[in-house]
This record gives sequence, C-alpha cells and structure tokens, in this order.
Amino acid sequence: MDLIIINQLITQILGFLAVLWILKAFAWKPLLKVLEDRRQRIADDFAAAARARTEMEALKADFEAKIREIEATARQRIADAAREGEKLSTQIVEEGRERAREQLEKATAEIQREKEKALAEMRAQVVQSVITATERVVRQKMDDPAHRNLIEKFLSEVEGVR
Repeated sequence: MDLIIINQLITQILGFLAVLWILKAFAWKPLLKVLEDRRQRIADDFAAAARARTEMEALKADFEAKIREIEATARQRIADAAREGEKLSTQIVEEGRERAREQLEKATAEIQREKEKALAEMRAQVVQSVITATERVVRQKMDDPAHRNLIEKFLSEVEGVR
C-alpha cells in the first residue's frame, strides 16, 4: 500500500513539474510582455501629461505677461489722456475742461474695450490650447461645451486669485 502512495506521489510531482515547465515556456513570457507593455503605456501617458502641463504653464505665463502688458498700456494711455486734459484745461477754462473730460472718458472706454477684447482673445486661445492638450493626454474627446465650461471656470478662478 505504501508503494502505491509513493508512486502516486511521484507521478503527481512529475505532473506538477511538467505543467509548471509548460506554463513557464508558453504562458510566462507573454504574460510578462503584456505587463511590460502596460507599464510602458502608463509611463508614456504620464510623460504626455507632464508635457501638457508644461505647455499649459507656459501658456498661462504668456497669458499673464500679456495681461500685464495690456494693463501697462492702459495706465500709459490714461496718463497720456490726463496730461492732455490738463494742458487743454489751462488754455481754455470752461471749454477746455469739458473737452478734457470727454477725451478722458473716451480713452478710458476705448482702453476698457481693447482690454476686454484682448482678454477675450487670450481666453479663447488658452481655452483652445488647453482643450488640445487635454485631448492629447486623455486621448478621448469631451463635448466642446463641457470643455469650455470647465476651462472658463478655471480661468475665472485664476483671475480671482490675481
């Protein structure tokens, strides 16, 4: 009876080792390849996300620099209009004051319109750039209104921080 059990045990061990060798030869390498491919794909996705983030930060810095430039131009134009108004007011007492006030209001309104126009253009460029970068990272496309809504919310938060 002990001999039968030992034969069965040896047979089971040999069968197990044969199955293990077959799995190693035919299943282990493909499984490792699948895992390595997945690891590489994830690493590539992280790299793409990092590149997109860098691009977004560069666009944000450019956007902020242009806003500062617009504000400096606005301050300069306001200052120029104020100086012109002062010159006119000293030359012509009542009429000069009225003209200076009108010119200052026009300049301020024009500056405000230009600033709003430039901000709207910059916002549209940033929105489009972020949509493009996000689509590259995610590799799927959200609907355009959802993208724009999300980015408009982000830009509003950025303006709130400033």
